[in-house]
Amino acid sequence: MQIFNQKQICFSNFKHTILRSASALIISSLSVTSVSFAQEETLEPVNPVQQSEAQVIKSTAELAPVAEIENPALLSAIRSGKVGSVRLPDKDGILKFYQTNHGKFLWVKDAKFNSDAKKVFELIRDANTHGMNPENYYRSQLSQMIEGNFSTETHAINAELLLTASVVRYGGDISGMRVSPKAAGEDYSSWSKGVFAESLLTVLSGSSDPENVLEMLAPQDETYKALREELKDTLEQYAQDAKTRNTQIPYAGMVRPGQSGSIVPFLRKRFDLVDQDNPIYDEIVEQAVIDFQKSHGLKPDGIVGPRTIRSINEGPRDRIVKILANLERRRWIRRPMPSRFVEVNIPAMWLRAVEDNKTVFDMPVIIGRKKRETMSFVDEIVGVRFNPSWYVPSTIKKEDYLPKLREDPQALAEKGISFRVRDENGGGMVDVLPEDIDWSQVTERDLKAIQMVQGPGAANALGQIRVLMPNKYDIYLHDTNAPGLFRKDDRAQSSGCVRLSEPRRIAGFILGKNKKWSDDRLDYYLSKGKTLEIVAEQRVPVYLFYLTIWKNESGELVYGQDIYGRDEDLIKLLKNNGQIDFPMI
Repeated sequence: MQIFNQKQICFSNFKHTILRSASALIISSLSVTSVSFAQEETLEPVNPVQQSEAQVIKSTAELAPVAEIENPALLSAIRSGKVGSVRLPDKDGILKFYQTNHGKFLWVKDAKFNSDAKKVFELIRDANTHGMNPENYYRSQLSQMIEGNFSTETHAINAELLLTASVVRYGGDISGMRVSPKAAGEDYSSWSKGVFAESLLTVLSGSSDPENVLEMLAPQDETYKALREELKDTLEQYAQDAKTRNTQIPYAGMVRPGQSGSIVPFLRKRFDLVDQDNPIYDEIVEQAVIDFQKSHGLKPDGIVGPRTIRSINEGPRDRIVKILANLERRRWIRRPMPSRFVEVNIPAMWLRAVEDNKTVFDMPVIIGRKKRETMSFVDEIVGVRFNPSWYVPSTIKKEDYLPKLREDPQALAEKGISFRVRDENGGGMVDVLPEDIDWSQVTERDLKAIQMVQGPGAANALGQIRVLMPNKYDIYLHDTNAPGLFRKDDRAQSSGCVRLSEPRRIAGFILGKNKKWSDDRLDYYLSKGKTLEIVAEQRVPVYLFYLTIWKNESGELVYGQDIYGRDEDLIKLLKNNGQIDFPMI
């Protein structure tokens, strides 16, 4: 279909190739930096009994090259892939371990479980303290045999393999994703998938304290530990008062200090204040609201708006969902984290730069709104572009600009956006005037071939600085031409990218390791007004997390808002898979 009024220009389709790298799963140095904001936490100590997968393979190869298999029936049982009704996880890995170990039992001695087996079982039995379902690790079956004697070889083999299956599954779950990344809407390559069976069993067999090996697979940071305690306390509160929801306070518009309103008596009751029928929003109510806002990641202005009411209305069930989801996501993070990185917590709408385990600086950011969410993933910053041009993304072209252009071809003139299409003779991109296009005839396919470009300048949507971090989501960090949005409590305002309140600091952090770098150079680059890219001599990892609970400056847990509903989605997925077992969920 011809969509030009005055000239014909050939359109071409563009296709992005998404490369997905396999995740390297190791169990060495299983330490982690807390993913908290404003509160600094040190890296965990490296577990001395754990080795990398490569080291494990090397060490197993150096065992006695030829030896008699002690329990051939054990290997035959593994090859069957099942023990009773239980399917062995990572059967090949388990088989390789027992073959290398010459068919020796790891957990059974003298026709009963040894002391290591009992300690390991006690740890796995308490998987619910991590928000996991112990029955996924065969707690009931193992409970019936943990103190018993095995009268036959078959019974001994079944007991050995059932505990091995329990350990392997638990080890993988406590150190990585328990759900399909695709089903969870997560990036496959960004997060840990858990340890391999052969590697884990090899380390356990060589350790004098296998229980500690399993303990060290879980995150060791203070925030994770605090979340476990919070789960315990919240469950105890629920046991005393099995009420899953608070009485819902109706929202009838914003209420400010000094005003009166129908919701004020509800607030007085909720915060257990005096004079509970008084509708006046006085200083006592204001202070209670401010304290609540601080503990829930809200702007502490004392104004009762929709976000504050939404948080006040959350009950024990909502808190437990948040705790479980945050425990889960923290286990996905590969450890140890590097000594120098940038992290963004999407629900907190906050960024921090870290070096040598210390926060160098932090800042508020603007993230994607509900229908244009900022994805959570891990990437690498390769440099900075000063005075960038903005190539309008396809979503904005389709949903925001095309309807306007159909009404008025000059609708984007004040934004300084130019239009380009590919030359019909096979050349490069050529400029075209918006009035030369019949926008009423433009299809979605046509639109992909039309470049909309906003050149450098004060009106540019990216501001003066864009952080270069190539990724398949086309999400990046950048300056903004609308700094007033940072004054909002709800900073979920972008089309998916992360807007920076202090872009100069980020640029300085990224390029700070470059030779001869200085603030004067930064000023010079910005003053030129021309687009210029500077490569970072040391690339900087960048983490975009979705964590709805974090720590504040005082080390207290802050319950943020599940702005995209991802916590609820994750918990629903885990529940449907039988991976959590809490009656109120």
